[in-house]
Amino acid sequence: MAMIKCTECGREMSDKASNCPNCGCPIEDIRAKLGEIEAAQQEKQKAKEEEKKAKELAAEVKRQKQEEARKAVTPEMKKKRIMIGAAGAVAAVVIVICALYFGVKVPRDKAYQAYLTEVQTHEETAKSCNEAIAQYNEKAKEVIAANDELEEMITSAQALVDCGETPYEGAKITTLSNSIKDARNNETATPELIEIIPESPADPELEKAGKSDIEAATAALVSDDEINNQLAQKATTEMDSLSIPDYTDCLNTLAAQSKDLEDSYAIQKQITAPAEDWVITRLGQVSDIANIAPVTEEHDPNGNLNKPGGYTSTVYFGTSLLGTENLTGDALIEEGTTAGGAIETYATEEDAQSRNSYLGGFDGSILASGSHTVLGTMLIRTSNDLKASQQETLTNAIVEAMTALE
Repeated sequence: MAMIKCTECGREMSDKASNCPNCGCPIEDIRAKLGEIEAAQQEKQKAKEEEKKAKELAAEVKRQKQEEARKAVTPEMKKKRIMIGAAGAVAAVVIVICALYFGVKVPRDKAYQAYLTEVQTHEETAKSCNEAIAQYNEKAKEVIAANDELEEMITSAQALVDCGETPYEGAKITTLSNSIKDARNNETATPELIEIIPESPADPELEKAGKSDIEAATAALVSDDEINNQLAQKATTEMDSLSIPDYTDCLNTLAAQSKDLEDSYAIQKQITAPAEDWVITRLGQVSDIANIAPVTEEHDPNGNLNKPGGYTSTVYFGTSLLGTENLTGDALIEEGTTAGGAIETYATEEDAQSRNSYLGGFDGSILASGSHTVLGTMLIRTSNDLKASQQETLTNAIVEAMTALE
């Protein structure tokens, strides 16, 4: 018993069965189809074998013909073939040379000539643009120079304001600060300089370069020309809008107010804890003061010399306004401020103000000792026997002497 496949369902079955146990196909139909399949396969195999024989036969025929042709070639024919081959090779070389010349060299030479022409155009464009840029830069530099001068003055003035020192007149800081603010608000915007276009000579290496490289270099120059023209146009436009500022008044104002503030600092320094000799010298410059006598630790009516919170010096003076011009030394000191007045000097302004407040407590009473004014760390006192106008005049004269700068 042999096993066969059902041609309908593909399941294996016995060749002795009458029907396929799976699909019920009759054995006769299955055997008939199997026979057809086998016959088709045999026919296909036969066709392949015949095709193979035909190819082998054709190849043999071709080989025989080639052998016969080889045996039939004469020496003359060989020579002729060599000449034809040589002529063909020469023709091929000529074709290649022509192709290289007309297809490579000629276009490359044209491209290089175009490049040289553009280099010349680029130089002319750059020269024209640089003239416009130079004119703009020249005017811009004048604006920059003016701004630099103003900035230098502003910086110097601001340094005075910020130095931390105390001026004699505090309002001078405010005045200078306001002028600095005005100067900054009125300052012209600083223009930017435009760089001069550099020279771009022809690149000698491009003479040996390929066509594409030469064309790329030419295109770059053309692009630069467009940019340079735009730059020149910008320079021309901005130059027309530039205005050279005149800061003369502003500079003079800042300079004068800076000098005033410097002087005010200097005045405050000289009236802050001045030496006794300096006070005596300055009092000697007041016309209504006739004679001067400084206290000492041995002869100090108040007993406060060099004590904490007390004065570091006290200088009494007499005046012809009261007829005390002949009092001198201890006699003048004993007379005290009644003879004309005194300058009490303290280590700090706070100590001077404290003493001033103390004396102010007696103003308008029978214990009043005359006028009293704080100047720096000094207390300027004038006699209660002087008229109010005389007190004011004498005080102002002493202030003027003490605040004068030499």
